[in-house]
Amino acid sequence: MRETTVVVARPGRLRAALSALLTTISQLEIIGQADDSFSALKLVAERDPALILLDSSLKDDEVKEIVSQIKAKRPQTHCLVLADTPQQQQMAKNAGADEILLKGHPAANLMANIEKFLMSVREV
Repeated sequence: MRETTVVVARPGRLRAALSALLTTISQLEIIGQADDSFSALKLVAERDPALILLDSSLKDDEVKEIVSQIKAKRPQTHCLVLADTPQQQQMAKNAGADEILLKGHPAANLMANIEKFLMSVREV
């Protein structure tokens, strides 16, 4: 069984790269992409993904809003945030994100976190 995921990031190279990376994981299926909180929350409500991958470079407090609303309504949804700064990392943690990675680390770190998530889902 494939787990579903939504990518939340502004259109551009990062979103394209994240989507390309995720398509290499046979256990994942990308069911949507969003570039703002409204679109992200609508996708989550309609599609109920198992994993949300969020880029912290959205407008103002959108990541905080997205994570906190998802966790309030669907606590089982795994939220993985890519943060630019330690401050964004802390904000995402306070909002309830399950995993937060600082950008600039190798893609292998992101892959390892996704694999850890997939292993935890298989154990349930």
